[in-house]
Amino acid sequence: MKAHIVLAHPEQKSFNGHLSATSQRILGNQGFQTTLSDLYGMDFDPREGPQHYSSRKDSDVFHVQTEQRFNADNETIPSDVSSEMQRLMDCDLLVVHFPLWWFGMPAILKGWMDRVFVYGRMYRSVMRYDTGICSGKKMIACVTTGASEDNCAHNGREGDTHLHLWPILFPFRYLGFDVLEPQILHGVGGVAFIEGHDDGLSTIETYTNRWIETLDKHSTRPLIKYNADSDFDGAKRLIAGAPVHSPFVRHNPKAVSD
Repeated sequence: MKAHIVLAHPEQKSFNGHLSATSQRILGNQGFQTTLSDLYGMDFDPREGPQHYSSRKDSDVFHVQTEQRFNADNETIPSDVSSEMQRLMDCDLLVVHFPLWWFGMPAILKGWMDRVFVYGRMYRSVMRYDTGICSGKKMIACVTTGASEDNCAHNGREGDTHLHLWPILFPFRYLGFDVLEPQILHGVGGVAFIEGHDDGLSTIETYTNRWIETLDKHSTRPLIKYNADSDFDGAKRLIAGAPVHSPFVRHNPKAVSD
């Protein structure tokens, strides 16, 4: 078994860095062969553009999908992207660590998706969702927030973190991954996070233990529910009677998720 870990945080000594090291250790103890992509440590360039392609189908106008497909077909994908794609293809489990910044993922992680989820190699019109290239693989995100759990609740001032994460995690479903319910760790940072509580544990220790337990039980962790390909008609609209799992895909604006 192989596990690939992606870290999107600029400081290796951060709590996210600590969690990614924990993932390597715990999954290694479980018998996984682990690999790590520390995106900042690698100085991964998140900007997709013509500068990455020495071979072009259209040298006058840069169109991302055209050039990705052309270079995929000709096996001239940039080496940094090619190695990342191979790690996705090799792994049985993908773990992604990142902080929630301004209600979204760090730009370097979005750029990693832009460049690594290559059209023509990682997805095509007939190779996505249920028939995606990563079908049968599992993915889990471990996400930290600075705001408290109350602040990030469904009725919190900053909105439901699970909803903020839906468009972030959906691309992995697009590639075919079985996406596990994310581990969200709130209120990271500050004095209360570092110092001990009445139980003698700091929040760092409590959260680390929670993440270890999640990894130990990842094989039975619930999946995020997505609609199957058969739930949509020829126009890609949800068919009558199909289940609703998210406010993002629903029968009408007033539909409530189950």
